[in-house]
Amino acid sequence: MIIKLTSPFKVALPFGSGKNKLNFTLASSGREKIKRHKIACSFQINGTGISPLSPIESQKNETLENINQLSAPTMENWELINGKPLINAEPPTGRLLKDGLIFQQNFTVRSSEIGSDFKISIESLMNYLQETSLNHLRSAGILTDGFGSTIEMTEKDLIWVVCWSHMEVDHYPSWADVVQVDVWKYMSGRKGLRGDWLIRDFNTGKTLIRATSLYAMMNKKTRKFANASEEILGGMKPIMLRYCDPLVNRDSRKLLQLDADKADYIRSGLNPGWTDMDVNQHVSHIKLVNYMLEGVPTSIVKSYELCAMTLEYRKECSADSVLQSVSKFGGNHLINNQEIEFDHSLSVEGGPEIVRGRTRWRKRV
Repeated sequence: MIIKLTSPFKVALPFGSGKNKLNFTLASSGREKIKRHKIACSFQINGTGISPLSPIESQKNETLENINQLSAPTMENWELINGKPLINAEPPTGRLLKDGLIFQQNFTVRSSEIGSDFKISIESLMNYLQETSLNHLRSAGILTDGFGSTIEMTEKDLIWVVCWSHMEVDHYPSWADVVQVDVWKYMSGRKGLRGDWLIRDFNTGKTLIRATSLYAMMNKKTRKFANASEEILGGMKPIMLRYCDPLVNRDSRKLLQLDADKADYIRSGLNPGWTDMDVNQHVSHIKLVNYMLEGVPTSIVKSYELCAMTLEYRKECSADSVLQSVSKFGGNHLINNQEIEFDHSLSVEGGPEIVRGRTRWRKRV
């Protein structure tokens, strides 16, 4: 670059006080370019540095102020429940249908929720089931210190725990897909609460996943099951269906207790940590599924995808446990040359069985 010294031109440093100057001269053509550039960028050069003049910057500041005002919680949005502040608002993408009997919520599959095949993971799917079930209660105003417990349950130190679950996957959503989850609840026997889920593609309405679970009440101090009496369930009655056929039936075959000596695959030394704990002070039932599936060999996971799963939760698990996952090909381990079946058992090494399960896997396309 050649600078031609013809006439003086002074520029204030952007970070200067006006005292320090860059003194150099430019040719007339360069001076015209500086003038045109100054007009195009809408800034002024003065003794105190560069001062923005563009109305765009002012508009940005005004927009940010409006966003901050909208985001700030107001006193009208807060209420006290059991002496604790709580935002009284419906989940942003969820809504109650059929007078509160059905709850519906949309999810966009995030990058953190997919596996190496770009499809949603089993753990993330089960998180959707739990999230919508709890948001159903929250939207209906059933929310206390317990994890989805009614006021009556909290007074009696009762919590919900999962007894068994069954899931059937027709098609896995992928990253950035939008899914719509519907959930509804109804009684099952004298002690159980049943929850059913239907997951569909938001854009096409195609059914992707169907699931059902049975919940029971447990005393969080004695860790023993309790009856679901009319008094305790009173707060939930408005959002429970009186009569309902299950959306999907669980596998009616008895789940087997496996002997490690006769298993096809064994994975030992599995250590749950504090990050696997949930608010009920035991290892999350969702995390236990991950540990159970550790007993499936990598060669199967690469060639097949899980399409059905039945689980029985038999004992609680603490974070200091050392687990062993045992898997064995099922009696119908090869179905139509396209699907294989496994029986599973997750137990404490040298101790009780935690989860018993059966899975079905289909060939990847």
